[in-house]
Amino acid sequence: MTLLSNFRLKDLMKKETEMNKEEYDNFLNEFRRSELFIPLQLDLDSIDLNEMELNEVNEINQEIEFRLKSYINKDGKRTIPLFTDEEDIRSIKLNTTVGSIFMRDLYKTINPIKDNFDQIVINPKSENSFKISIDEFLGLFDEEKEFEDLMKEIENDEEFQEMLKRE
Repeated sequence: MTLLSNFRLKDLMKKETEMNKEEYDNFLNEFRRSELFIPLQLDLDSIDLNEMELNEVNEINQEIEFRLKSYINKDGKRTIPLFTDEEDIRSIKLNTTVGSIFMRDLYKTINPIKDNFDQIVINPKSENSFKISIDEFLGLFDEEKEFEDLMKEIENDEEFQEMLKRE
């Protein structure tokens, strides 16, 4: 059972050096709207464990406290790993709690502590892993840029353009 559907994001993922500008922009737009898996360290005191099933997917409908899990890569960069699906998590035998987070929520979480991290890596051990600096990631949520991207999307939406012609 797949919990998240990131097929489009995975289709757009290539090594950054293999992307032209349009492919890179399309990837970043999809990435910004995505919900991805992230390793977490949960504050267990904030969760009622009596209702939890071991080795099962548990939906938590309450506010919980957590810390982002990160690692220092071989270049000395503090890295936040993200995963598009369970298959990519299993491939590295990640033995930790994993949650899902929308990228806008990750932005809100990282922004106050941005100096603690250097980069984000999507699917760190896959052939098409993707690295983005924390500063570039935070820049994806600049309101002006988001508006410009939305307008480009509308301009390129053939159905929307047809609807405007009919009116």
